[in-house]
Amino acid sequence: MEDKKTWKKFLIQALVLTAALMAAVAALVVWVDPFFHFHGPVRGISYILDNERYQNDGIVRNFEYDALITGTSVTENFRTSLADELFGVTSVKAAYAGGYYKEIGDGERTALESNPDIRLVIRSMDTFFAMSEAGYRNPEAADPSFLTDDNLFNDDAYVYNADVLFEYVNAELIRTAKGIPGDNFDTYMRFAEDRPLGAAYVLKYIDQAEPAKEFKGLSDEDRQMLLENIRANLTANIEAYPEVEFYYFIPPYCIADWYGNHIVTGDLPAYIEIMEILTEEVLKYDNAHVFCFYDDTGLVTNLDNYSDLQHYSGEVSDMILECMAKGEHELTGDSYKEYFDKIEDFYMNYDYSQMYR
Repeated sequence: MEDKKTWKKFLIQALVLTAALMAAVAALVVWVDPFFHFHGPVRGISYILDNERYQNDGIVRNFEYDALITGTSVTENFRTSLADELFGVTSVKAAYAGGYYKEIGDGERTALESNPDIRLVIRSMDTFFAMSEAGYRNPEAADPSFLTDDNLFNDDAYVYNADVLFEYVNAELIRTAKGIPGDNFDTYMRFAEDRPLGAAYVLKYIDQAEPAKEFKGLSDEDRQMLLENIRANLTANIEAYPEVEFYYFIPPYCIADWYGNHIVTGDLPAYIEIMEILTEEVLKYDNAHVFCFYDDTGLVTNLDNYSDLQHYSGEVSDMILECMAKGEHELTGDSYKEYFDKIEDFYMNYDYSQMYR
């Protein structure tokens, strides 16, 4: 009988200890909240910013800001400090590497719904990701729905996550104790200093194939898919928030991308048409702006500005922000068709052999 009482007492104590430990872990994770799921950053804690698909949702919901920088990896090198200086705002950056329009549009919408103070959105309009079904997401990208679905009952996947506890909470508290400053939005997902630039690194992504003999535009089906995607994931937010200024830009991919992905494949006219349709749809709204940098041929044809076919240097990222703030390279309803006619003529007739000299 005594043994039975002893075991019962031991079991109760073990359960109480386990419950207390679980409560302590949950309280610690919720207090530090490295993914900002429950609240914004706690003053004094040295936060690690390095996981955009797990941290972006909390950032756009719970930080204090009035400007959002978002888009694909071509926006990861943007410095919020420069954007703040140029536009007179307080910005956050929430990029989605490899993100299709659905994912970025949802993140943008979450920010707009969560923060009534937003007055500026800067976003990339990548042509490749535009050509997809309106509901398509990158299947290779993380999709942490337990953080984004507003369902408290599945937050245990976050609160009782060993990686969250040890790789973030524990690491952040150690950094805090050592006096190491927290990460900031200038460096959040920035890779500009980590990737070498130049022809040797860019040209390996394309074959020295012959140009196509015939060139084609979009099919009716492609055009309809594009329009549905744009209207669902791009212009729906512009229309819903007329008091917000939307600065959208077409990222300047390098000359090697034009050759390998459009001259060789024969779809350069289709590529131009995608940009025209994007521009036309966005410019239907008075609170929207479109910027395109393909007329800066010195930029696009200089492979020293690029680390691969699509990604440009930190200096180019700064230049894009500076141009948008000044209104340079901005397209208007009166100018965009002539602009793209000139772009098509230049890139269709460019001497691509110069890339290898």
